[in-house]
Amino acid sequence: MKSQTYHLELLTPCFCAGADQSRAEIRSPSIRGQLRWWFRTLGGTPIEERAIFGGVTGTASTSSLVIRIQDVVAGPAWNPPHVDPNSADSYVWYYASASANGSRWTQQAATSPRTTFKLQLLQKHSLPLNLQSQLDLALRCFLQLGAIGLRATRGLGAFTCLEIPFQPATLETLKSKGFFCEQRAVSLADTAAIAREIGGLVKGTRKATGMSAKQSSPFGSSNPRQTSAIYFRPVRISPAASDCALIVFEAPHARVLDRRSDLPRVIGHAPSRLSKPSFAPRR
Repeated sequence: MKSQTYHLELLTPCFCAGADQSRAEIRSPSIRGQLRWWFRTLGGTPIEERAIFGGVTGTASTSSLVIRIQDVVAGPAWNPPHVDPNSADSYVWYYASASANGSRWTQQAATSPRTTFKLQLLQKHSLPLNLQSQLDLALRCFLQLGAIGLRATRGLGAFTCLEIPFQPATLETLKSKGFFCEQRAVSLADTAAIAREIGGLVKGTRKATGMSAKQSSPFGSSNPRQTSAIYFRPVRISPAASDCALIVFEAPHARVLDRRSDLPRVIGHAPSRLSKPSFAPRR
C-alpha cells in the first residue's frame, strides 16, 4: 500500500461540516470530491474516474484511495463578519451566512485561517501507468490550487501545502488541458482583503458582461442550480510570504457546465475582462 502525507494550512475560513452543520469539520469525503472534480476537469473519463474512485452504479466498485485527516491544530479564532448586502464582499460571504438558516455563520461552524492539518493518502493497489499519471496530476493541482467546503469557487476553504506549494508553471499545465487562467497583480494581506478583492471582481465583472446572478452563465446560478466554472483562488507565492496573490481560472465548459451556462468564456483574455465595480462620484 502506497502512503503519502501532506501538511496543509488554511489561508481562508473553511465552511465544511458533517451532519451537524453548526460544527466545523475538515472531512475526507470533501477532499475526495475535490480530487474527483480535478480528475474529471483535467480530462479523465467516467470509466477512468470509476477505476480510481469507485462507483455504485451497475456493478459496484470500491475506491483505490483511502483519505485520512490527522493532527488538526486550530488557528486563531475567526469571527464571521457582518454581511452588508451592498458591499462587494457580500458576493463571497452571503451564501455562507444564509446556509442552513444561518447556523453556519458562527465561530464554531467555520475552521479558521492558519489552521493546520495532515492529509494522508493511502493507495491500496497500483494503477496502470496512464491512470497513475492522471491521478498524480489531479493531486498536484488540488494541492496547489484546491479548496474545500462551501464557496470554494469564491476563495473560501483555500489552503497551502508545505510539500507541494503553488508553482506558476502549473497554470501552463492547466492551459494545456483546456483551462483559462489569470494571475492578478495584487497582494492580499488577510481574509478581509481577499473577500473584498474577490467580491469586487465578481460583482464588477458580472455587471460588465451582463451575466447576472439570475441567468445561467460561467459564474453559475442558483436556479437552475449550476456551480461556477470560474474559480478565485488565493495562493501563497512562497513559503516565507505572509500575503497572498490571487489566481483566477475557468474550467473547460464542456466538463463542468450544462448547455444553458455555456456562454463565452470570461478568463484568459488580454487585456483581462475581470473588472471592479465603478462608482459615480457624489455631488
